[in-house]
Amino acid sequence: MEQQDIRELRVAEIAHEEWPTLGPGETVEGAIKLFAESGISGAPVVDGGRLVGIVTEGDLIFRDAEIKSPGFLDILGGLIPLGSWDEYRMEALKSAGVTVDEVMTTEPVTISPDASLADAATIMAEKRVKILPVAEGDSLRGVITRMDILTLHVLNPRR
Repeated sequence: MEQQDIRELRVAEIAHEEWPTLGPGETVEGAIKLFAESGISGAPVVDGGRLVGIVTEGDLIFRDAEIKSPGFLDILGGLIPLGSWDEYRMEALKSAGVTVDEVMTTEPVTISPDASLADAATIMAEKRVKILPVAEGDSLRGVITRMDILTLHVLNPRR
């Protein structure tokens, strides 16, 4: 019997349907505790059954990072900003965030349960995400991670 190419598997076949989630009003401290206790690096944010964002270790690390404001170039008495003020503002807000909705990434990258693992791997590589919510519309169906895909390569190598 020939093994199936894992890239052709559907996301729904390996997605974690019982992945921990957070509510938008939960504290950042609670999110960190959830990550530590569950051994996860991110969690979807769900409000009334609707997927409204995602929080990852990357979002939470801003609390401890030094945030550098954009510099300026002084030309003939005029100041020209070097860098993005919007990016600086978002980093500053995340570093001061107390609740999940203040630090979460809104409009997270998602994937359909019917998509292939090849599609999931491509999205993860292109968008540089480690955790990908599986959603139908704004309804969370589960989560898939990079490690899920990598583990399948070890457990079910192609012939």
